Formats: sequence, C-alpha cells, structure tokens
Amino acid sequence: MMDAMRPPRVLVFSSALALAAAVAAGLSALNAREDPAAAGREVVQRFVVVLTFGALGLFIARESQIPGSLFLASQEWTVALRDILNWGFLPGLVLGVVNYLFFFAYRYSPYLAPQFQAITGVYDSFIISLVTGLTEEVIYRLFILSSLLFSFRRLYEKLTSVWPSTAAIIPVALALVLSSLLFAMRHSYDNFTAAFVGGMLLGWIYVRSGIESAIAGHFAANFLFYSASYLS
Repeated sequence: MMDAMRPPRVLVFSSALALAAAVAAGLSALNAREDPAAAGREVVQRFVVVLTFGALGLFIARESQIPGSLFLASQEWTVALRDILNWGFLPGLVLGVVNYLFFFAYRYSPYLAPQFQAITGVYDSFIISLVTGLTEEVIYRLFILSSLLFSFRRLYEKLTSVWPSTAAIIPVALALVLSSLLFAMRHSYDNFTAAFVGGMLLGWIYVRSGIESAIAGHFAANFLFYSASYLS
C-alpha cells in the first residue's frame, strides 16, 4: 500500500475525484439555470475543495491503516469493482429504501433545501445525488473520519499491549460516531436522524472498502430516495 500511496498517484486520483465533482457541480448549476458567473465559481470551488480534502485524506488514511482508496491499494480493478458493488452500491440501495420508508413524510419539509424539492426528473435526481455523494464523502469520510481515526489511534496506542482488542475497536467507533454527528449537523432538523444513521453506515463502508465504495453507497441511497420520493 505504501507504493500505491506515492504522491503522484494520490494527486492523480484526487484530481480525478475533483474533476468529477466539478463537472457534476457544473451540470447541476446549468440544470438549475444559475447565473454563468455563479456557476463558474461553484465549479472552481468544488474542484479545489475536493482536490485538497481528497489528497490530504488519502495520506491521512494511509497513516490510519485503512485502505482509503481501493484503486490505490494495489488491487486488481475487477476485485475493486466487485467490492464497490458488494460493499458500496448494494448497501446504499438498502439505505435508500430505509430512508424512503421512514422519512418519506418529510420530503416537503420547509427545512429541506429547495433544490431537493425542485426535483422533477431522473436527470435532476442523478445530478444532485452525484454532487452530494462525491463532495460529502470526500470531506466527511475520506478527510474527517480518517483524521479522527488517526488521532484516536495515536491516543489509544498505549493500550495495545494491554487490551489489544479494545485499542483496535474504540478508535474506529469514536471516529465513526463523531464524523457521523458532524455529517448529520450539516443536514436539516428533520433529516438529522437519517443523516446520522446514514453517516454511520457510509463510514463503516469507507473503513471497510475505501472511498469509492462510500461514494457509490451515498449516490445509490440518494438516487433511490430522491427518485422514489419526488418522481412517484
């Protein structure tokens, strides 16, 4: 994994994530008929944010002893795609169904951002799901969760020789809970519980199977929920 995490490869991968997020943000702005200047600023901002947090997150993930990225962890691409499907996309669909069953009644809550309630087609749902999935996973899972995990593992490393299982579990649990709380606090009041539970699942997916799986899971959950809630 050390060779896979060399700076050039990390920067290339982070740039690819940033470019995808910027393109998705641009398409979202065009779809919302935003002012071209504002749309341009959004594209640049999204690229810089994802590139910065993505690159830092990948280096911190390496120090935290988690994969960070399947494609940078020297796996065969077929194995990586299988893991993304099994540990990312499919659990994301389950999360989307759960969100639909429990939070369908709040889909028109005044606390929700207007962009979600303005969804009128599959394309709207696809673009919004892609933008949120890419950006939020890079910030909250790849960067924040990795940073918290790194800090807690350093804090509890002295317990390794005494209680090895405890020293292995507590840092991960604390990082999952705290990063999920931060993630939920970004969302609306009505969506806090769903965001926290979703953050816990997506955090576990990230630790287990890399940022690609977390992005796939987040996208799948949002796309299913938005499509079922606003297009049905």
